[in-house]
Amino acid sequence: MAQRTKESVSCQVESEIKKLESSEGLPFRELLSAEMIRAALESAGVEFRDRIYNPMVTLYAFLSQVIAKKDSSCQDAASRVSADRVAQGKKACSPDGSSYCAARARLPLEVTENLTRETGQTLHQRAQPNWRWKGRDVVIVDGSTDTMADTEENQAEFPQSKNQKKGLGFPILRFVTFLSLSVGTVLDCAIGACRGKKTGEQSLFRQMWDSLKFGDILMGDRLYDAYRDIALLKARGVDVVFGKKQSRRCDFRSGKSLGPDDHVVVWKKPKYDPSRFESREEWESLPDTIGMREVRAKIRRKGFRNRDVIIVTNLLDGDLYSAKDLTDLFAQRWHCELDLRSIKRALGMHHLRCKTPEMVRKELWTHLLAYNLIRVRMAQAAAVHGIMPRKLSFTAAKNIIHNFAPHFVTASEAGRRRLEIELLQLIARCKVGNRPGRKEPRAVKKREQKYSYLTKPRTKARKGLPA
Repeated sequence: MAQRTKESVSCQVESEIKKLESSEGLPFRELLSAEMIRAALESAGVEFRDRIYNPMVTLYAFLSQVIAKKDSSCQDAASRVSADRVAQGKKACSPDGSSYCAARARLPLEVTENLTRETGQTLHQRAQPNWRWKGRDVVIVDGSTDTMADTEENQAEFPQSKNQKKGLGFPILRFVTFLSLSVGTVLDCAIGACRGKKTGEQSLFRQMWDSLKFGDILMGDRLYDAYRDIALLKARGVDVVFGKKQSRRCDFRSGKSLGPDDHVVVWKKPKYDPSRFESREEWESLPDTIGMREVRAKIRRKGFRNRDVIIVTNLLDGDLYSAKDLTDLFAQRWHCELDLRSIKRALGMHHLRCKTPEMVRKELWTHLLAYNLIRVRMAQAAAVHGIMPRKLSFTAAKNIIHNFAPHFVTASEAGRRRLEIELLQLIARCKVGNRPGRKEPRAVKKREQKYSYLTKPRTKARKGLPA
């Protein structure tokens, strides 16, 4: 019985290999190539000597820290470089992580930024037609926060919350991302502090508009429902699907009715407010009115209170975009919450460990690059096996890639081909479960060790300890 099982698995693998060999090559392969990284280094004007930690090795080691585990240290990354060199028949490097840390500091931030944007945008634009929504690219916008190492440099640029005493809190940054609905990649990111002028989500959101292209649909929650932004985005050829701001009045008895709880109304330009506009000239440049569509969806779930969700959009064609189409699309906005959870929890980005603002930015962008590269592998598996990328588990894909990675180093050309086929097959088999209406208590069974919280800075608390 075991022999027959082994033969059937072998036949299945050979079938998958023939399927790929008969195609025009593995899709999106160039998004994982060393040539792409070399091109990014050249465009950034990076010059380097022939040393162990050249920019290529440094970037790979930095990515391995992110993908390996949440608490991977610089020494851990240096040991992986040593293991890789020994596997290739070279001399092992020092296990001390100081040389690697110095190499990370030399690596330009521009390299990781450009690589992240390039991998995310290219995969997003080359998504298969059936992955898109009605043939159009949909971009989701959302923001989140991260804490980081409590150093004077970090506190100066990313100050902690005012509610925390000095020495007891952590520096905190805000970041806003554009995410692809079809393939899940990060398309762009803006970073700022959580306190101070022009540090809110909307200010960071406006910094990324150049990454949107004509014909995109931008989707976000009710925070982004602003007359100014909708009008300016429309002028760029970008349509929007946002949640309705609570302060906005909505009366479905007015306007042009397109069906039950679905109508087109005219929004008037708000009065000039110096705190909301850069200048009076900017306010005067906005159109006096814009046509907007409002759609109400009733959310009914057994065991929960019924609630209404109102969507605002400038997709006015009721025949091309029905009310159900729009409500179904807006329901997929939740993917951005899951994507941010994957980045922060599965990759461990919820707390950044670098001690200077420059390195904090590099660490954050490296997490986003690692996330995009995993999404590329998931898109490859989805394309080869005829599955929607959003149906695959990110955490499972990350673990599979991490476990397969060491074997690619020592494998022959034929062996690497076989490993790649098996890798994609395993990723394709790890699908996200369909669990509608799932309810779980927000509590854990196993308690961690209990320690008291610091109530004064650590330096002062240390002095109070007995000798």
